[in-house]
Amino acid sequence: MVDITVIYVHWYSGRSKSALAASLGVDRKPVRKYLAPAEASGITPGGPPMSEAGWAGPAPRRT
Repeated sequence: MVDITVIYVHWYSGRSKSALAASLGVDRKPVRKYLAPAEASGITPGGPPMSEAGWAGPAPRRT
């Protein structure tokens, strides 16, 4: 089982969903499922670096 925050950290750093799924040994469908809420809220890869603790805590405020 992969910790979901690991998926967010790797995706946010710019890795594609397919590459992320392959490197973590999970199917692409759960990766898309877990990332959908972040994408729906407007979070996109390539922002300021965020640690696993940052993803596990409250969402950062965007202005």
